[in-house]
Amino acid sequence: MLSMTKRRLLTISLGLLVVIGLFIVIAQRDRGPLVDGRPLEDWVQDLLVTADPARRDAAQEAVAGLGTNAVPWLRRTLRFTDPVWKRPLISVVDTVPLLEREDIQRWANTYELSEIRAGGVAGLAALGQAATPAIPDLVTALGDPEHLVYNNALAALRSMGTAPLGEITNRLGQAQGDHRARMFHLLRYMKRDAAPAAPALLEIIRAKPGSNEANAAVDAFSTMGIGAVPTAVQLAVDDSYTIRAVGLEALSRLLPVEHLLWEELKATVQLGNDREKEILEALEAVWGNPLEPYPTLSAAILRGTPRSCEAAIFLMSEAARPGNPYARKLQKLRARPLNSGREKLEAALKKLEGEASASEKPAGAKSTSR
Repeated sequence: MLSMTKRRLLTISLGLLVVIGLFIVIAQRDRGPLVDGRPLEDWVQDLLVTADPARRDAAQEAVAGLGTNAVPWLRRTLRFTDPVWKRPLISVVDTVPLLEREDIQRWANTYELSEIRAGGVAGLAALGQAATPAIPDLVTALGDPEHLVYNNALAALRSMGTAPLGEITNRLGQAQGDHRARMFHLLRYMKRDAAPAAPALLEIIRAKPGSNEANAAVDAFSTMGIGAVPTAVQLAVDDSYTIRAVGLEALSRLLPVEHLLWEELKATVQLGNDREKEILEALEAVWGNPLEPYPTLSAAILRGTPRSCEAAIFLMSEAARPGNPYARKLQKLRARPLNSGREKLEAALKKLEGEASASEKPAGAKSTSR
């Protein structure tokens, strides 16, 4: 009876060994092309070793040697999913004598997925511009919960210049939380080159004004230079005062040379103001057209269309005070030939002269009394 039980246990054990052996055969993954006798998977893992520069340098050289031939396998690592048999296999291994868990993990490649993904993005980062076919996968990897993965994805995408801009712009609306925040980080890194993404940021700002995401979008938006100004104007003329304030803040960062104008408008442009409509229309006339990127009000006056010229004079007069830079610019313009806007200029100068006279009267009255 006992011998029968032993035979049955032996049969079951042998059966389990056969099943495990089959699992191991099936489980063998493609570990990438060989370089100097080592699979690419091992080389890219060395890229993650920060404490040993020599290993990293050797791995960098190995990956660079493969060039674009490494890209297909590296992309697959980013899409690698946990096999359904992984946990059951390890559980069975724990119950079978003479089998070591570590051996099965080594042969079946069941180690943590985050290490596989991190190695993949590190390999793509090492390839730089050669990894551009993997941009969609790298943008997806920005949303990975593991810092090794998303940090290497950031490094890879930064090394590609503006190549990822289209993919990031197209996916900004779908990304959320940290994933979207890392996209903002890349847009800030691209600065002026990221201006085509400004309309996508505008939608995020309008959807959640005042939120952390909207504020992060404004930060990215404000690094994009003159190319983003027309989009900022759309915010500045919005019906919502909250969004309008965001637009004026963005304009003040995109065009700091006109800081006196932005200070004046932030203080005076509110819903219901009598001159509000004219001011907002003037903003659109000067900076609302992406085909007419005027870097300053003076440029719009001297080189702009008749409409933008008159609007720029009006805006300059709104912020001009006796003796301030805008007042001096308006006075100098009197001697310059203008294609249009002469009447607006004379009206602005007359207003300034009246303000100057009004400010001098009290001083004159005091001297007379003495």
